Order: sequence, then structure tokens, then C-alpha cells
Amino acid sequence: MTKQVIAVYLRLSGEDKDIGKNESNSIANQRQLILDYVQSDKALSEYEVREFVDDGVSGARFDRVAFQEMIKQAQNGEIQIIITKDYSRLGRDYLEVGKYMECLFPLLHVRYIAVNERYDSNNYVGKTGGMEVGIKNIVNMMYSRDASKKVMAARKVLTEQGKFIGSFAPYGYVKSPEDKHKLIPDPEAAEVVRRIFTLAAEGKKYKEIARILNEAGVETCLDYQKSHGRERKHGTEIKVHQWSATTVMDILYSEVYIGTIINNRMEQNQRTVYKSKRRKPEEWTVVENCHEPIVSRELYEAAHEKLDRKSQAKKVKSGNSSARLFLCGCCGHALIKRHGKYKCPANLNPAELNCSRVRVDAKVFEKTVLTYIRVTAESFLQNLEKKKKMQKETQENGLGMEVIRQKIKKLENRRFQAYDDYTREKLSRDEMRSLRDKLQEEINALNDTLAVREKEQEELSHMTDISEEELTVLVGLSEFNAEKIRVLVKNITLFEDGNIEIVWNTDDFLKDF
Repeated sequence: MTKQVIAVYLRLSGEDKDIGKNESNSIANQRQLILDYVQSDKALSEYEVREFVDDGVSGARFDRVAFQEMIKQAQNGEIQIIITKDYSRLGRDYLEVGKYMECLFPLLHVRYIAVNERYDSNNYVGKTGGMEVGIKNIVNMMYSRDASKKVMAARKVLTEQGKFIGSFAPYGYVKSPEDKHKLIPDPEAAEVVRRIFTLAAEGKKYKEIARILNEAGVETCLDYQKSHGRERKHGTEIKVHQWSATTVMDILYSEVYIGTIINNRMEQNQRTVYKSKRRKPEEWTVVENCHEPIVSRELYEAAHEKLDRKSQAKKVKSGNSSARLFLCGCCGHALIKRHGKYKCPANLNPAELNCSRVRVDAKVFEKTVLTYIRVTAESFLQNLEKKKKMQKETQENGLGMEVIRQKIKKLENRRFQAYDDYTREKLSRDEMRSLRDKLQEEINALNDTLAVREKEQEELSHMTDISEEELTVLVGLSEFNAEKIRVLVKNITLFEDGNIEIVWNTDDFLKDF
């Protein structure tokens, strides 16, 4: 006989950690509490125990990896009992938690136990967990929402105290082992920072300083962090890292190197938390003398006096810059246009990379790109018209997504009603299961149809991110214009053999033809 299994589910969210709420919520304490409970019950102690852990994942979401694996095993009949510390460890959305406790677990014949709540589904045969369970689950959901606000309030207090709250220490510093909100100089990198400021004070410009560092073989910020076990993911994939004028400028204009912490540069949307906008400088939180400076204020001001950034701020862009539109196929750096040619500016070892061979006549290259873009834009227009026509026909035939969703909702309500009829003894268990299976088949078929409609809508939305007017402009473009081409193209990579690779700003529908 196969040994029966208890699933011990443990969860700790980021909010629990950040606001220091209840040390008892730690993974170790949850584990010990549940194991003690299992050992205290003679029947349970004979079960095999399997542990599922989601550490640092919010209970408001149910796509947690360990949670989904546990549910999968329960559906396969591998798990007979699920135990959590309390309802909130299972989740903090009371509707979802209720669905698992009152619908899915009973249907799978899985016994559910919440130790601290003294809830055991074996004591609630043929009925729900009562109003107490529902109220507690609602409270848990409200806590989840309130926790985010508390975290943001705590961060505000830290910023006003001049504490460092970034995920990674800036180049030249590391976080103090005693206090993660305090920066201390990283001797090796700090020396490079001082060298940059000294060169700037001597009158060297950004590009000159970058060239000096590259010639001296100084590791870039990213390479240095990686070699010291502090690797950070970078948005732009560049095969060979070099110091650039931009990196040098960012260091020279960062006041963190004179001991000043500046927070609240960006304002986050309180509801979505991820959409941000830049605040005005007068709204920033600026606190001086927060940590040991790497450069003196005198050296900082001397460097800025020589740099005279104001003169550069007056430079007017032409509106036709090809910066980072064209990339080198050997090293990934942006190509520059000089003396009628596009070429890679990286001064690398020819024995390792052939960047020196990545060059092309500017007029020929621009004409080739322009021709291809015009043809592609015309195809996009035709495809957009086709998609809109299909969508219109779908709506007219009564197969729109909203109609399908309403049908699915009605069928799901009927499935829940079937279980309710079973608990009221209006249906036998076999009749309830048969009806629910039949309804689920209909739901699955509608979900498949809905998925197709949603894919079509998504493809159309990708297309409509680029307006018909913009595409029409591209079709009629007679002269190369980088800014207008960016509407359709993210970047174009040129390889040493003359071949090019285009990355679009939208799904490449051409793959379907």
C-alpha cells in the first residue's frame, strides 16, 4: 500500500520581511510549528511529509511556483492532506482562498488544516468553513494591500534620514555589513572614482577620460561588479564592455561621492507601483554628510568648473540622430557616422574581434535600410487592414471576447451551483461530478476559442501601437530619417560581411507569410 502524503506549505512574502511583521512568520518557525503539530497527532505522524516553500512571494498572487506544484500533485492524487500555519499562508485573496478551501480541496478529497486557526476540513463535512473563515480571509486580503502602503511609508522615513535604500551600492561603494542602508567606500573602485575626478579637474573631457581608463585596462563598472561577485543585469547586451563618455559623466555628476544621498527623484503610481515619472529637483529629498565621501567637495567643484556642463545643455538636437539605431555585429556598440561612413568606434584587439571591418558607405547603407523599411511599412498597413476586417467580422458574428467571457462565467456559476446542490443533497456525488465534468468540457472549449480571440486582439494591439498615419508617413518617406524609422525599428545590427539584422518594435508578422 502506498504511503499517504501530507503537504506542508510554507510562504513568506516580501511585505512580511520589509515591515518586520511577526518573526513567527519566518519559514523556519512555520516549519517547526507544523511539524510539531504533525508529530503530536499519532495518525498524522505516520504520513510521508512533503515540503513546498515560496519564500518572498506575495500571497495576493496564486501563480507561485511551489504552490502550483503542490496543487498539481494534489490533482494527481499524490497528496491527501495540506497543512499551513494559517489561512494567510495559503493566500491573501479571500475569493481565491475560498475557492480552494470550499471547492477544489473537497472535490479532490484533500483534507486541509490551518494550525493557528484550529481549522480542519474533516470537522466541516458537507458544509463550508463558516462566516469566521470568510471574515478572516477578507482581513488577510486587506492586510496584503495595507502592507504595501506600510513599506512605502517606511521607505519615506529612511529617505528623510538620509539612508541609502537602493538595491545595489553605486560604483565606488559597498553596503556596510552592519547597516545595509549605509555606504562605505570600496577601496579599489574608490581609487578609480578619484582618478576620474582628478582627470576632470585637470581639464580632461568625458571621452578623453574614458579613453585613458580603457587604455589602462581598468575594468568597467559592470565588469568590476561581476568580478567581485556583485553581478547586475544590464538592459543593453554588449559583448565587450568599455568605459564610455556617458558612464564617466554619470559618475562626475553624482553627489553620492561627496557624501550626499538624494532620494525621491522618481514618483511611483500608488496603485500600480511600477509606473513612474521624474519629480522636479526641488521635490527631491537631499541629505548631506550621510557617509564617508570618496572625493572632497573642493575636487568635486574643481572638476565641474572645468567641465562646464551648461554649455553642453544648450546643444540643440537635430531630430535625426541615429544613436543606438545602428549596432556593431562584433561587439554590440553603437555605430558612429564619420567622414561619410558608418563604423564601429570600439578600439579593440583585431585578433579577437573584427570591429575595424564593420564599416559601410553611409549613403548606400541608409538607402538600403530606407527601401526595406518602406516595403515593410506597406506590408504592415495591409496586415493591419486585414486584422481589423477579421475583428469586425468576428464581432458581427457574435463571437466577440466579451460574449465568450459571459458564457464562461455562466457555465462556471453552474459548476459551483452543482457542488452547492450536492451539499444540499439535491444531487448525488456521481451526478455532481458528471455534471461538473460536462460543464468543464464546455468551459475548456470556450477558453480555447477565447485564447484565439485574445491572441488576435493582442496582435492587433501591437499593430495599432503604430498608427496608420505613422505607417503611411514611412511608406512615403523619400529621405532617410532615423527618428521616423524608430517608430517601426528598435535597432539594426551590421555585421562584418555586410549582412544586417533588424529588431522590430512590434511583433514581426512577416513570419506568418
